[in-house]
Order: sequence, then structure tokens, then C-alpha cells
Amino acid sequence: MTVDPAADRPLLLLPGDPLRPRRPDPHFAAEAAAAQSAGAVTALLGHEALVAGDTEAAVARVPRDAGPVWYRGWMLPANRYAELSAALADRGCRLLTSPSAYQRAHELPGWYETFRALTPHSVWLPCAPGRAPERAALAGLAEGLGTPGGPRPVVVKDWVKSRKHEWDEAAFVPDAGDTGRLAAVVGRFIALQEEYLTGGVVLRDFESFEAVGEARVWWVDGEPVLTGPHPDTPELHPVPDLTQVAPAVRELGLRFVTTDLALRTDGVWRVVEAGDGQVSGLPTGVDHRPLFEALITAGAGYPLVLRSGRVALRALLPATAARVADGEPAGFDWIDGTPAAATSGGAGIAVRAAAAGHYRPGWGVFVLTDAVSGTALGSIGFHGPPDAEGSVEIGYDLSPSARGAGWATDAVRLLAGWAAARPEVRTVCALTEPENVPSRRVLERAGFRFSGEREGRCAYEIDGSAATAATAGAAAGSGAGAGVNAGGGPRS
Repeated sequence: MTVDPAADRPLLLLPGDPLRPRRPDPHFAAEAAAAQSAGAVTALLGHEALVAGDTEAAVARVPRDAGPVWYRGWMLPANRYAELSAALADRGCRLLTSPSAYQRAHELPGWYETFRALTPHSVWLPCAPGRAPERAALAGLAEGLGTPGGPRPVVVKDWVKSRKHEWDEAAFVPDAGDTGRLAAVVGRFIALQEEYLTGGVVLRDFESFEAVGEARVWWVDGEPVLTGPHPDTPELHPVPDLTQVAPAVRELGLRFVTTDLALRTDGVWRVVEAGDGQVSGLPTGVDHRPLFEALITAGAGYPLVLRSGRVALRALLPATAARVADGEPAGFDWIDGTPAAATSGGAGIAVRAAAAGHYRPGWGVFVLTDAVSGTALGSIGFHGPPDAEGSVEIGYDLSPSARGAGWATDAVRLLAGWAAARPEVRTVCALTEPENVPSRRVLERAGFRFSGEREGRCAYEIDGSAATAATAGAAAGSGAGAGVNAGGGPRS
């Protein structure tokens, strides 16, 4: 296959059409188009060959030495995913989700402990396809479920899927104390799953949810990058509260995962399922580009969020930047209600760069936010990627209500420190009008030095060692610890 992956982008691997292998599988054709629109480089995988165990044929169309790879395709058993990982490694490609990370996200025992407080109480028992556990074993498994003194309804599933479309027959048990009914439902579930049974039997406390539909949230490096309806209820668009879920996702420490959330009748959002983002179905009726833009950025090794002290800089990727350029809040809680004019203008520059093919992941615009409240205070970013001499220019803007509180200084220190630590950067520079004394003071407080005039403006510069020292000193002074932390938690 004659694909030339861009040096600054990961490869996105999608299933090919079994009948026309040079084209994406029809189920993923729209997804492939959205990914390419977002700037992704794609390649095709032979899914049928993979599940048949012929990994060499499966990856024959994947370019060699492509580097980092995201998979987006049909659900795979953990052992097949491991075989895919090995076959790609033999071609000089590296799945960004390792086999152990895939299994941890894909199968309930891997993620349950992290989400224990946010998801229905669950217990499980390993078993092989076609071999249901004995009634006594099921009764013992169910003992700790439900509330004593009344019916104890439970839901039956395996480590990955349920049979909710055969609800009364193979999914729901009105009372786990009725061991005969429990055994019958489990037995029917195992019979219907046939060889596709994964891991064994899971019993979960039944919880009642409002009829508002489930929301599926997509997380990349611990950040929510896309929220949409669950594929089973595409007409319902609930907006979940992620306050409790986000810390748990970051604690999980996996790079690309999904959470399905439902609103319990007491008003609490619950995690009803987690999954590996590579094999979770995308919702219809929403723009998928933010997801692929996030995957491109993170897969290329760039942060979606930079944090230090009270500041969090959130990457404003092209699809969202287009909305900010039009003056929309675009999902941010702006201190003055909407983005400032200069912030919208900077976002428009990023959008035009993307349209012209000049956009580089990691070297665009960031929204400056309060790390605690999430309030959007302004923007900061790069005028483009580093030039041949290793120089990169930054610019920044604050909403009027955020000025005078040191936010710009903290943001400049953070972004300059991150940029200066990149191997391709030697100098970070900024230009400001001579009469703009507040902006000059921001740069000086952030450790920049005046380097002369350029095109009638004052030029300031900072090199790597000075930027690192300024960032570390500011972080230590705030009690946040030294250094720059890219958001998302530990990588798998």
C-alpha cells in the first residue's frame, strides 16, 4: 500500500471492505471520511484474515515503519488484539493502546475497581463458552448483591456484552434469591452467546434510570473530547455531568476509552459501561472530527491539556476553533459569556491554517482556563510550528474580566516552558507593541528578555534553560510542584 504517513501524525487503521479491499468497510466509510477531513492518515486492515488467525495477510496493506497507530474497527477478542499488535510491531508499527491496556478497558474486571463507586455493584465468575456455572455457584456469587429483606434484581452479562434485547429471557433476573430463575437466565445467556462468550458471567445490581437515554463520552489521555448519544438511542441527546467521572477516568490511566452514562432516578449520573475507544461505536448525528483531531494530536505526542498550578491550557483543535472563531462559547464557560474578539481572531487563524493544510498538531491555540473552576479566561498559542532555526512565536489574549490577576503571566510561563523543552525548539519569542506596557510586563515576569525591535514592535525571547527555570520556579511558588504536566494521567 502506498501510504506515506506524515511525520507528525499517527496512522489510523480501519477495516477494509471484504469485497473491495482497497476501500474501507462500508460500516466505517463515513468514519474514514471524517478522519481524513480531520487530517488523519489512514490505512486498511483485513479484519476477516485477522479473526481467522492470518495476521500476516491482515496487515499486508499497512505501510511499514509507520510508527504510532490507533485502531478503529470491529470489536476483537483480547488474544486477537494481541496478535494484531505483534504483527504490526513486525512491520515497524506500534499500537498506541497496548494489548494489556485494551483488555483492561474492554473487559469489566479490568475497569470495575476504578469505577466501583460510580457503577452498579458487580460480581463475576469465569466460565467457558457453553458451560454455565452450577446453580450453587451462582447462588453464592449473588449473595452480596442487592438489599437484604426484599427482591434483589440483577442484570446478567459477560465481561464485555449483555443480551439486553432479550431482556426477560437472557438479561434480567427480578430476584437473585430465586436461584432457579437465576440459573435459567444465566444458562440462556450463555447459550445465546455461544463461542462469543467473553471471560465468564457477570451479575450486576439492577438500577432504575430515567428515560433520557445514555450518553457515550469519548476520552483521550483523560480528557473528554466527544459526547454523543448511545448508538442504541441516537434520537436522545442527554448531557451528562462529568464531575465525578473525569477523575476516575484519569485514575484508570488508559489513553483512549469510552464511558456510557445513564441518569439514575435519584438524579445521579452512573457509569453503566466502560470500553476501549478503538472498538466502541460512534454516535450518529454529531460531528466526529473533534475525536479524530484529538487522536491525531495525542498520538503525535502532543498534550490536549497543559497544567501547572492554577492554570490549565486546553488545546483548541480545528473543529472547535471554528466555533470559537464564530464567537460561540463552543462548550467553554467564558468569564465574559463569549470569547473575546482577539481570541476569536486567533481561533480563525488556526482554522484557516487547517483548511490550507498548514496546521500542525501541538502548535496551535490553547484556551486559558482556571484549573479549578474550568472558567475560560482567554487564549494563548503559537503562530505556527518552530522554524528551521528552532524559533517559535507565541501570542496571548485575556478576556477583559480576567485581566490584572496574573493569569497571562502564568500561562506564558507554562506554554513557553513546554515549548522550550521540545527538542525541535531553541528559542521561544513574542512580539508586542511598544505602547502595550502590560503585555511587556507579562513577558518580563515570565522570564523573557528584550531582544530589540522587529517591524516596529518589541521583540522578546527566552531560551530553554531560562524557560524551564521560570516554569519550575512559578510552580514551586504556587505549591503545585515543579515542571509542566501534560494532562491525561499515566500512559499505558
